[in-house]
Amino acid sequence: MQIRLQTLEHQQRALRALTRVFDGVDLDTSTPPEANIAFDPADPQIAHNIAEIQSGVLDGIAAIPRPWRGHIDDGALGIDAKMETGTGKTLVYTQLMYELNRMYGFTKFIVLVPSTPIKEGTKAFVQSDYARKYFADAYGGRLSLQLDVLDPQKRSKGRKMFPSAIASFAHGSRLSRGRISALLMTDGMLLSKTTMAADYDQTVLGTASVPYEALRQTRPIVIMDEPHRFRRENKAYRAIVEEIQPLAVFRFGATFPKLDKSGKTDYNNLVFNLGAVEAFNEQLVKGVAIQYPVDASGETTRLKLTSLSPRKPKQATFKNLDTGKPLTFDLGESLSFADGAFAGITVESIGKTEHPAIKAGVTLSNGQVLAIGDTLAARVYSHTYQSLMMQQAIENHFEAEWENFRRAIKVKTLTLFFIDSVASYRGDGTSGHLRLRFEELLAAKLTAEIENRQGDTSPVAQEYVAYLKASLADVPATNGGYFAADNSTADEAIKAEVDDILRNKESLLSFHGADGAPNTRRFLFSKWTLREGWDNPNVFQIVKLRSSGSDISKLQEVGRGLRLPVDAKGTRLSGEQFYLTYLIDYTEQEFADSLVSEINSDAAVGQATVKELLPKVAAELGIDETKLFIELLTKGLVDSDKNVVAGRENDLYEAYPAFNKTGLKPDKIRKDGKSTKVGIRPERYSELKELWETVNAKYYLRLEDLSLDEIDECIDAVLDLEIYRPVVGRFTQDTIVKDAEAGLKIQSETKRIFDATETIPYGEWLKLAFAQTYLPIDRVHAGLVRRNAKTALPSDFFNKATLGEFVMQFAEWMQKEFLERFSYSRIDGLVGGTALTDADGAPLESIVQGNIGVLRDEGEKVPDKFLYDAFVYDSPKERDTIRDSKLDEVVVYGKIPRRSIRVPLYFGGTTSPDFMYVLKRADGKLSLNFVVETKDVEKHSDMRESEQLRMEAAKRFFDSMSSENFDVAFKPQVKRDDIVTMIKQLLKA
Repeated sequence: MQIRLQTLEHQQRALRALTRVFDGVDLDTSTPPEANIAFDPADPQIAHNIAEIQSGVLDGIAAIPRPWRGHIDDGALGIDAKMETGTGKTLVYTQLMYELNRMYGFTKFIVLVPSTPIKEGTKAFVQSDYARKYFADAYGGRLSLQLDVLDPQKRSKGRKMFPSAIASFAHGSRLSRGRISALLMTDGMLLSKTTMAADYDQTVLGTASVPYEALRQTRPIVIMDEPHRFRRENKAYRAIVEEIQPLAVFRFGATFPKLDKSGKTDYNNLVFNLGAVEAFNEQLVKGVAIQYPVDASGETTRLKLTSLSPRKPKQATFKNLDTGKPLTFDLGESLSFADGAFAGITVESIGKTEHPAIKAGVTLSNGQVLAIGDTLAARVYSHTYQSLMMQQAIENHFEAEWENFRRAIKVKTLTLFFIDSVASYRGDGTSGHLRLRFEELLAAKLTAEIENRQGDTSPVAQEYVAYLKASLADVPATNGGYFAADNSTADEAIKAEVDDILRNKESLLSFHGADGAPNTRRFLFSKWTLREGWDNPNVFQIVKLRSSGSDISKLQEVGRGLRLPVDAKGTRLSGEQFYLTYLIDYTEQEFADSLVSEINSDAAVGQATVKELLPKVAAELGIDETKLFIELLTKGLVDSDKNVVAGRENDLYEAYPAFNKTGLKPDKIRKDGKSTKVGIRPERYSELKELWETVNAKYYLRLEDLSLDEIDECIDAVLDLEIYRPVVGRFTQDTIVKDAEAGLKIQSETKRIFDATETIPYGEWLKLAFAQTYLPIDRVHAGLVRRNAKTALPSDFFNKATLGEFVMQFAEWMQKEFLERFSYSRIDGLVGGTALTDADGAPLESIVQGNIGVLRDEGEKVPDKFLYDAFVYDSPKERDTIRDSKLDEVVVYGKIPRRSIRVPLYFGGTTSPDFMYVLKRADGKLSLNFVVETKDVEKHSDMRESEQLRMEAAKRFFDSMSSENFDVAFKPQVKRDDIVTMIKQLLKA
């Protein structure tokens, strides 16, 4: 299989914001062909573009909060894009190079990353066949990205030859049409004086014999990954600005560094913000389900690092938190002196560490890095405890694997383990004790699964049993590892294993190898080496068999498994809720709360207080404000001053989601064993089966053809609407002034209005109009000639704004004129797997809760006729609908899984209904099926005209399913519509 990259809307939004920076900027093309074209960073058009982007004028791109609109002038134009882990920033910054070349002619880019693993991950992506195909398709093969990678130089006797990667990059010329030159390097290579500052016996670009000088002459644009690793005072950042002197620095990351003096986040012209809250809430990444074993005894030795002496004799002092006594360890000394469970773990180094967040600390022999204040728990390191964790991990894995295997198109499930030591897995010539124990537990589970599913005669079950048997036949092939020490191994088998894990992503996602044999590897082991620069979208579980020790970012820890999965055909899955199970030891019970707090702290707008929201929430819930306050107080969620009780924030938002206006939705992070699933009641599904299969059949939308006369009438009607739109720009001035309470506030005013209209060549305007409307170019041209004959068109008529208005007015014309000129027809064929059924049509045992509703009321009795075994909903209105549908006339009802039924609209896009009912007529026949779509407006007349047309199209779609023995009715439900009245009116009609 090959991964198929898709054009994702949020990534295109990022590219639109980033490329808009240079819109209308004067570009100097007189530079040498081996250098980038140039611009003046002080050009006021750049500042104007950035201000417009940040203020939210670009369609679909949210405004940047004012406190984040910082700007720092350090000699190069700085542009920032905030993108959460797992949302595809590597693809975005790679495509940015293509877009900046296509739109403006830039050809030279340096990609700077903070570590070798990230460099290898970036290299693997850019050079992968699936990325090359994606960009070749996107740009018609006209553009080609030449990637040079700067690796450590091998020393050789004789002449000192210029680093080949830099030479190749420097010689790339924009005279080679369609060539984009990119140089990939780490900060370590950037700062390597022996490589970068050496004077070589060879020159490039005529005179440059020093790499810094050669790169400086190319006037590159620098793309910086993981900006929190490149603080402005760091040597690497200074080297970029002072030695390379780039035209611009584009920074991409989920986290940005803090400014030393103010403590504010270092955003420099932030033009795109896709933070953690947005990524989780919009289902752009997996949710996270936290699991940990609850230790009833809690008896273990806990050591807290209190001080260290980095000078000889180097020593580290820990405090035994149970006895209060200090324990001092020398270099090389074993922690087993404190507790036998620490056997094999020694103090490897004291002082400077390789951990990016810990400048000075203690590094243990298992690779764990501790800062002062970090705590170790001995029980976590015992073999018994690790066996318990592995057993639970295996149970979790096979539960997820079966669900993913029986999808219409299978999805391979991977589990990633972080472990203590290389020796416990690799061993010395033979497998280590941890690997042997894991394979023993795995073999037992495989045997049990085969016996359990042997009697299921469905094709998908038999195929799965065959896969399990192949796994049992060669248990060692099911797992593999990668550790830093593997880079220097001579063992060919280990080399092949590592190469498969690091560089062959498609292989890990495939159920079969190149030879057609089953590919059963799906359990991966590492020591934190895979924590950065590597990810795989199909990691559904991460298992920490040891604590991470230091208090690093929780988002970084789960980041390896956040990407949305791809199926066996390489297609990325979206539009439904997936979960990453994160299995941790009992010492990290607060992990979920810390993760939620970290995500919410990343929100662009802070949470409003309970005191501020209480009147509005009480009105939404239809109860008295005082009564609601007493209710919150009684439950211990708020104090007498209406402040949230510390540590109860997540409980408040889960019980009363209306208070959570900007934070993380309650279903995205699961903890305490709370289920992420909702069961499907098979007896209820059987009553809904005919309706479900009917609405899940394939239908095609047919539009009547327009005659040439009708096309001309359409074009004339649109052009008569005065679609000409000049573009007006403005200079905005923000002044810091005192507010009424003697504090400071920002006061904005418009200083000057100017004409920003940008014309488009006539031929290009016609092509763009055709691309967006499919109106024939010759008919649009003829219509423009007719319009110009009546009234001369303005000289700047052919601009982007006028084109946009032409397209919008055509869409409105089409919505109205085609209301009676479209129809739906069913395509015969098998339905296959659906959101509620497997490939054989049998109902699934359960479905992920997030695909039904983000809220779950454990205190509400589940109605007998409800399709699911839990009371799950998205809004107070939906809660009322579920609770009130207990009518004799209702046979069965349920929420329709999110985006599982998409009604194609004749004017583009889709709409998705929310509820489905099977109703009993007065004569007792089960022949009336009812589909409902809820709308967030008070009354039907409040719906926009376009929304009313969507509802009319949906009604036509469901009407087309009705036959002599099968009726389907569709209605929108607004806030004032109660479901009881709707059902009774329908049956009466």
